[in-house]
Amino acid sequence: MSITIENLSYSYVQHSGEKIAALKGVSCSIEVGDFVGIMGPTGCGKTTLLQLLAGLLSPTSGHIYLHGEDINAKGYDRNSLRQTIGVVFQDPEYQLFATTVEKDVAFGLKHSGLCRDEINANVKWALETMGFEFEKIRHQSPLALSGGEKRRVAIAGVLATKPKILMFDEPIAGLDPYGRQSFLQFITQMNQSGTTVIMVSHNIEALCEYTRHLLVLEQGKLIDSGATRDVFGRRKQMVSSAFGQTEAQKIVTMLSEGALALSPAIVTYDDLLSALKQELTRGGMG
Repeated sequence: MSITIENLSYSYVQHSGEKIAALKGVSCSIEVGDFVGIMGPTGCGKTTLLQLLAGLLSPTSGHIYLHGEDINAKGYDRNSLRQTIGVVFQDPEYQLFATTVEKDVAFGLKHSGLCRDEINANVKWALETMGFEFEKIRHQSPLALSGGEKRRVAIAGVLATKPKILMFDEPIAGLDPYGRQSFLQFITQMNQSGTTVIMVSHNIEALCEYTRHLLVLEQGKLIDSGATRDVFGRRKQMVSSAFGQTEAQKIVTMLSEGALALSPAIVTYDDLLSALKQELTRGGMG
């Protein structure tokens, strides 16, 4: 399902009485089956945008259309929204509460209209998708699991509803390199199977390597958007704390200060390796 965001704003009042504008006039669209990254400094409105898309907050002004329907319109089917969009917030393991893993993962299917056998099949699929042996894990208490296992169970609870749109808020924060790569490969597979993926992350390398489109927020405003490669390619024209260079771009900059000038279009490590191989073939580094 496509998402269209029109002039979306959200403000809230702090305990001190000060009004804070978390989002200011954001407009963009997300196509079916896309893999979209959202980047920007802490406090720029990334998590607020996810909460608005999930229907957990109502906008101060503006509209969010899911497949042409305003999700905040009177009479909109909120249960349908919950079945369409799955969201995994930071530290999802803290959302676990049921007495067994199986019950926890099944909780989101409570009002799905599925029969018991269908619910059981979804729960089994979700846990196995997250790398668990169903019979081994199903009766265990989620609170007795390791931190990494808790996170995977929490994500399984979202997957069990088989949402068409999956949203992640800093999903790889705190993971070791192997864990990051495994998780990113997993959500890439979900995306390739047709699921729309939206991922908030401070990890520039992950956003660059895996997403196809990028939204860049700063102080509640959308300051850039487009194909990921194009957005990173515009970095030199952007004077913003929301922007950064990939490691490959930093290497290109350092090399250009010496005797080797490489293409400014290089964004990823694969780009860099390809360019260096071409230079070696031509003897450009001799």
